[in-house]
Amino acid sequence: MTEYPPTPPAAPFQFEPQLYTPPPLPPVQPRHRRLALVLSLAIGIPVLLLAGGAVVVVLALMGTFAPPAPPQLSALDEQRIQAEVVERSDLLAQLDTARSQYRTDLDNWTNTATWAADDLAGTATPSASVANPGGDAMPGDDPHGRAFLDSIGATDVTVLFEAGSENCGYAGTGGEDGYVYAGGCFNGAYPNTLFMAWDPGAEDLVWSIFVHEAMHWYQNENYLQVEYLADIAGIDRGSYTERWEADASCRAVYVHGIPLEEYVGSSSPCTIDGWYEGFIEDYLAGLGAKVAEPDPAAYEVAEASRP
Repeated sequence: MTEYPPTPPAAPFQFEPQLYTPPPLPPVQPRHRRLALVLSLAIGIPVLLLAGGAVVVVLALMGTFAPPAPPQLSALDEQRIQAEVVERSDLLAQLDTARSQYRTDLDNWTNTATWAADDLAGTATPSASVANPGGDAMPGDDPHGRAFLDSIGATDVTVLFEAGSENCGYAGTGGEDGYVYAGGCFNGAYPNTLFMAWDPGAEDLVWSIFVHEAMHWYQNENYLQVEYLADIAGIDRGSYTERWEADASCRAVYVHGIPLEEYVGSSSPCTIDGWYEGFIEDYLAGLGAKVAEPDPAAYEVAEASRP
């Protein structure tokens, strides 16, 4: 029997010797850069990072400084500021005054327009108390003045032949004193009535007086608000009665062709040379009446400031 030498024990498992080099690690970012970035974002302003430590110090110091003291004003600056305050205070006072005046004038305008409209809408009609000595019709082609009244827009106006107290313009005596009279009246309490009366023998005076009274109706229709505005302005009606009467007669002369001499011997002569439409309104404005609707622009104290 052949004997073999014993099998040597198996050697332990071995690797071939090899050298292993791990891959290089990425470079380490400086920590101060990350800190600077966080601080910059938190504060909300860009920070130029010249040095990490410097940034941290600057940011820390910024949070600890006290607010700067206000600038000191010179005496001249203080004077200028004080003058500006006074000037603006004066301007505010002027604006308040202008605003108040505008509102007052606007209220006056609105109220007087309402009063005039209410008066003109009146329908009161008087009754004759004393018969007209001259009869119940005027001489001429228009015995009741209807054609003339219609021609001036007085379509609702009628003539009342009245010799009593309602006819303020008549003071006839029936010729007892050697004179004959003719007179007429317009009373605003009866906005659609003209009063007429005359003595027999005064027929030649009747038409011119009738036209004069019709002109008072026209004044009432067109200038009643102006009269109220004159009242508000403190203008006594007696101070312009003569001009009011003259305006009526001059309108009869200049507009309707009544001879000027027809009024020379009357209580209401035409004494306005160069009379024109709107004369009485301008006259009352000259006395201080505010005869136009208030315009806000007229009350401006400074540009673009209106009450």
